[in-house]
Amino acid sequence: MFRRMSLIGRLSLIFFAFTLINILLFWLATGSNQMRLIAEKASLEMYRTLTSVEQRLAAAVRDNKERQKADFYRGETAATAIAGVFQNAQKALPPELLEFDVVSNTNTVYLSWPKAAQKKELAPAELQNVIKTLRLKEFNNEPFYSAPDVMAYKLTVYIPFLNDRGQEILLRGVFSMESMRTELSRLLRLGAAIVVLLLLIQAALGFLLYRMIVKPLKELRIASHATGRGEFAQVAGYTERRDEIGALIQTFNKMSTDIRDQKETIRKNFEEIKSRDDMMQHELMIAQHIQKSIFPKGDYPHPMALEYKPLYAVSGDFYDVYAFADGSTGYLICDASGHGVPAALLTMMAKSAFSGFTQRLSDPGEIMTAVNKHLAASLEMTGQYLTALFIRVHKDEIEYCNATHPEPVILSGEAQRLKSNGFYLGMMSDTPFEFETARLKIGPGSKLVLYTDGISEGKNSSGELFGSDRIARAAAAASQKSVDEIKAVILRELDTFTGGAHADDDVTLLVLEV
Repeated sequence: MFRRMSLIGRLSLIFFAFTLINILLFWLATGSNQMRLIAEKASLEMYRTLTSVEQRLAAAVRDNKERQKADFYRGETAATAIAGVFQNAQKALPPELLEFDVVSNTNTVYLSWPKAAQKKELAPAELQNVIKTLRLKEFNNEPFYSAPDVMAYKLTVYIPFLNDRGQEILLRGVFSMESMRTELSRLLRLGAAIVVLLLLIQAALGFLLYRMIVKPLKELRIASHATGRGEFAQVAGYTERRDEIGALIQTFNKMSTDIRDQKETIRKNFEEIKSRDDMMQHELMIAQHIQKSIFPKGDYPHPMALEYKPLYAVSGDFYDVYAFADGSTGYLICDASGHGVPAALLTMMAKSAFSGFTQRLSDPGEIMTAVNKHLAASLEMTGQYLTALFIRVHKDEIEYCNATHPEPVILSGEAQRLKSNGFYLGMMSDTPFEFETARLKIGPGSKLVLYTDGISEGKNSSGELFGSDRIARAAAAASQKSVDEIKAVILRELDTFTGGAHADDDVTLLVLEV
């Protein structure tokens, strides 16, 4: 519960506890000691008074034979005589004396003063005090016995002074302790004044702590909430303080200012980035339209099924179709290194180069050689290159040259992969080996499966590649079906293998019936 209280509530509770402790310590250290001193002083004064009374009473009885008889104390003369033993030097009764009686141990009241206090016999409790007084005198030689009434601030005194025919006569006097009451009241008023003073000091200290600690912390909390809402508030008025609170507030103010400046910087950077992104998206849209314009359009000479999925807005995959004068058809599929805009630029360079050289050359190997030298003049030493496959389809034969492109699959009687026999395009003008043209006889209804590595390098959850072998098996299993169905079977197998995961490369798949 204490932990759930506010800071002001906890400080107030602590101050209240300190006040109670101070009061208790004051009473233990001062009040009780003062009361003891007051009681001792009153007792000492009363003892002196009673000793004097006892001595004068004993002298008055000893020197007068009449006063040595119990019956003497039944008359008015006895009252005057007894009153005389209480009188001071000015022959006046002390104001503390309230009443006195002459009584016996047989519970006989001989004399009462004043008359209003006259009684026939003593109460049982007072008779017991009479007996106790006589025993104390007998065994301890005590001259008198006193019985205080603390609540009424009275002191009853029993003084034995006469033995007549075996009957003990005692003087019973009742004194007021009003002076003690007055001093105790004064002590209590002093204690109350000190308590009030302590409370005022505690209140002043509490107010000081509130101004020094609680108030700035409350302002700091309000400013923190405002900063959390994005208003970046400052706590004013504590710049001159050099203590921990001042350091905390100055740190907060600096932090709020820094966050405001950083937010403004982030906003400006975001607007600049957004502006650049909008411009880049616009440029990519233009590049996408331009790239789409370089792909072949219209009907193809052979039945063909195509799957083309760029990874980004523009692609590094490219395919094209060429018609030769002898009636044969050339099919090109290539894959530029990298992704996005740089790869798309390479495809445009490839489009231009292949379109130019296929007008003058017809042999796939020669076309590849010419295109490589043309591209290498721009790409050599840049680390950029292309893989490509060029197939020229005749009526009963195909010619092809593969520049390290994924090996295509031909379905002609049985499925077989066409091996690579070239080098990367554009990497270097003088390649380690020649671009050779291979030839293969085909029968009617043969099918060709061309693809880029976005298919063969598809991965499953274990990081295993889909691979060219799985493409060949899937194509062989559907070899008697149409080109569209073969395409669908290969893509379905790929989707099952990768678990539907998004491809991380451009995907191009061409299935031809030649």
